[in-house]
Amino acid sequence: MKHETEVNYLKGVAHFCGFAGLSPSEVVERARGLSEEGLVEWFREFFIAKKDVLAPKSLWNFTMGVKALLIENGVKAVDRVSREIAREFRRTVGPVRTLLKKDVITKEEILSILRVAPLRERAIITLMASSGLRVRAALNLQLQNFRDNIWDESLPCYAVEIPEALSKEEEPYITFCSWETASYIRDILKFRESRGETIKPSSYLFTAQDSEEPLSVSRFENLWRELCREAGVDLRPVKIKGQHVRFVKGGGRVYSPEGKRYNVRPHSLRKFFRTALAISGVDRMAAAAMMGHSLTSFGVESIYNYSISRLDYLRGEYLKALNSLLFLKEPRGMEIINGVARRRIEELEERLAAMEDAVKFYEALLKHIQRKNPKLLRELGLR
Repeated sequence: MKHETEVNYLKGVAHFCGFAGLSPSEVVERARGLSEEGLVEWFREFFIAKKDVLAPKSLWNFTMGVKALLIENGVKAVDRVSREIAREFRRTVGPVRTLLKKDVITKEEILSILRVAPLRERAIITLMASSGLRVRAALNLQLQNFRDNIWDESLPCYAVEIPEALSKEEEPYITFCSWETASYIRDILKFRESRGETIKPSSYLFTAQDSEEPLSVSRFENLWRELCREAGVDLRPVKIKGQHVRFVKGGGRVYSPEGKRYNVRPHSLRKFFRTALAISGVDRMAAAAMMGHSLTSFGVESIYNYSISRLDYLRGEYLKALNSLLFLKEPRGMEIINGVARRRIEELEERLAAMEDAVKFYEALLKHIQRKNPKLLRELGLR
């Protein structure tokens, strides 16, 4: 079970226990003594009590946690009346609709944000938009997560290995970021070195101010909203139900009965990346692997094994979308789109120059012999 699902299940059990005024074990005992009709009625009362407090989607997700608690503890009747519970949910609360209908961001909007963003935020935003990383994974990346040498400026893209701890699927995977992003990251690291920091493989790429610890997700989300407002990007907020917490300066918290969910948020950059891959003709399976999605629907069990065994193929697929994933930088031209090819061309150019020097030397030598010993040239068959 994914961590996010576990958290939702626990929240659901907490809400139900609060509604019933019972502990989890007492909830299970009471459920065992109810008939099937009684169970459905108990859930209906729960829905009525919470429908004005929780958003429909949250309430439904929490209900799954309560059902799991009961079924796992032997209340099998819950499974048999599952349809009736769902029917009562629709009657009482209504259908579950997607709250965020426009969770997208355009390239023009990204550009306007980048133009007002400081270097660190610019690097984070281009990283997420050019790699599809989730915000937590991006903010917790370390230098050692790069499989390619980030100091090699000739590469068109850089492979990034996302460790299991930062993967939603709880399995490592590999994606790529653009050379533009790498240039901003190099600038950040050089700046930090100039201030006396020793950059190590374990160093975080994006640190909090005056710290070597990573920038927090909540802090970046606040910075994101500030940048969007400064750039004139409409966040398209929608109101949501439930008790919500807002962190204020000094470490305090403010609770309110109504919160906001934003349609334009850092996660929108991940969706931009997915769309860019699709319109660039990137293979669907390769795109899913770079997004860190499960590949079981393709008949592949391990994302990492697939990625590591097809790294060159994935890189080639990524390069199809590269120009669409550049923002403030212009495409550099086909001659350096493939860094390996460029280095090979440079090696051949050096060999050609050496051969030209050798030819000039031997031409001069022949002229000298021709003047000093023309008989030797005849004996060698060179005249």
